[in-house]
Amino acid sequence: MKKKEIIKIISNLGFKINENKESLDLEIPSWRPDITQPIDIVEEIVRIKGYEHIQTLTPEKSRLKPTLNRQQKLFHFLQRSVASKGFYETVTWSFTDSKINNLFREKYNEIKIVNPISSDLNVLRNSIFPNLIFYLKKNIDRGFKDLSFFEIGPVFLGTRPGEQLTVIGALQAGKYFRLNWQETERNVDVFDAKRDTIKTIVEAGFSKNKLIIKDQAPSYYHPGKSGSVFLSTEEDKPIAFFGEIHPNIVKKLDIKTDALIGFEIYLDYFKETKKKLKDQKSQFEYSDYQKSERDFAFVIDKKIKAQDLIDIIVSIDKDLIKNVKVFDVYEGENIPKDKKSIALNVTVQSSEKTLNEKDLEKINNLIISTVESKSGAKIRS
Repeated sequence: MKKKEIIKIISNLGFKINENKESLDLEIPSWRPDITQPIDIVEEIVRIKGYEHIQTLTPEKSRLKPTLNRQQKLFHFLQRSVASKGFYETVTWSFTDSKINNLFREKYNEIKIVNPISSDLNVLRNSIFPNLIFYLKKNIDRGFKDLSFFEIGPVFLGTRPGEQLTVIGALQAGKYFRLNWQETERNVDVFDAKRDTIKTIVEAGFSKNKLIIKDQAPSYYHPGKSGSVFLSTEEDKPIAFFGEIHPNIVKKLDIKTDALIGFEIYLDYFKETKKKLKDQKSQFEYSDYQKSERDFAFVIDKKIKAQDLIDIIVSIDKDLIKNVKVFDVYEGENIPKDKKSIALNVTVQSSEKTLNEKDLEKINNLIISTVESKSGAKIRS
């Protein structure tokens, strides 16, 4: 609108106008107490001119900061990741029963609540497990046999601000394939916990080949059926623990189940990855050429882990060797006391051609010679 038109509208409404070079000084009529700020003048001009003459402009959409920060995105990503593995999410208090908490407290001090809402919720939890195991037991006592629960939230290491960690923890009880006519039922075990732990970490953008597995875990895990996961050899803090819950805890809490396993993943120890979480899903690739499977049995020192053999075999030819699976570990007759036999199934497949007998013989010999030279193993005849 032109300045003359604006002045005409305002003066007709009873405003007194003093015109300056760059502005208009207005004196509000005594009968217009509703005019209190500049935007009221604009509204009057538009009302008289007609709203149909005002051009509609879409607000400029510019986001200076993302809606969620990296830690919040990781929180929701891991939430979905664990849920996708068949676990049901629970939401419980951050405080718990001191009697149960002491079973999982480890080296940390008990953090008592001065005015608890209940006598059995009298401390801040030092672990994600006390509340989870309490409600797991409740459900088992009500007749539910095979359960998978998880929770994500804070655990408290001390009384000062910031002395807490965000942890996603899960417990699984019972059997797989109970009363199934197609599959043989079996108890859940440490390898199920290990699989879910590693798979969740890998889905968050970390290379499986760089993860370090050690047989160290807190005392509330079974000492021979548990472990920890490190992002690399340089890391001094484990990113996760997994394993079977210690039998003494199961006995003390009178949990009537066939087996009880769990894992914990610490969100605060995740490092920045090159890929964004939304881009982690890898593209599905397949080969038009036939695959071939070969079985190998190696006699090896007891101290060497099966994972070490898998890593050696995979590194021989990542384009050809698609999968390596351990299907038997044997100690006993015909095997020296300080040795064990590990049997592996190796899947070989090319994306460029059909492999003939000569190609397969070459890769077989290469697998045997590489494993023997790098680990000291001997092929079992």
